[in-house]
Amino acid sequence: MRIKSRAGTFNMTIEEVGTENGELVLTGKMGVWQAKTYLSPAELQQMLGALKISGSVIDFLALFGFRYLRKLVGGHAAEEASTETRK
Repeated sequence: MRIKSRAGTFNMTIEEVGTENGELVLTGKMGVWQAKTYLSPAELQQMLGALKISGSVIDFLALFGFRYLRKLVGGHAAEEASTETRK
């Protein structure tokens, strides 16, 4: 993810997603600086409401979700097969 501003363009990496005090917290780095991004429920709702979701975005998200789940299930199945082989 990149953040562009008058100060420059910074890479933003997300290392952890969690919650604190009822807010969504994205922890990572912006450039070389450790950073936390806080989103309240109202801010998240506003952000999601601002999204203009087209058919191509829905297709992208569906394909991404499918590939992600397949990777999770595939990794779990390989781990189980490895455990069974060692027995």
